[in-house]
Amino acid sequence: KKDKNEKEDENKNKKKEENKKKEEQKQDISKEDAKRLLDALNNDEKKLVNLLMENNGKALQAEASRLPGMSKLKSHRVVQKLVDKGVIETEKVGKTNIVKFTKEIKEGVL
Repeated sequence: KKDKNEKEDENKNKKKEENKKKEEQKQDISKEDAKRLLDALNNDEKKLVNLLMENNGKALQAEASRLPGMSKLKSHRVVQKLVDKGVIETEKVGKTNIVKFTKEIKEGVL
């Protein structure tokens, strides 16, 4: 039991470190950059962005997985890509995530 707990703690620490690195890599994005960035998204990423635009910049990740042509895995990967690009951020609520635009993107899009 101790070994499992130690491994879980190590994994949690690794994830925290990775998230910190991703946060540091994000840059401030102007409104013009936001528009250019959205033009450069692939179809799946655009589907998620459109869902967010329809819902005032906020939606459950589960809703994204219900979009046509999206599975839970695919929606998770799309969310991660957009988080890495600095387009959206996630907020953990219970067992699900709320996906929303970053402040900069929201100002440029909505």
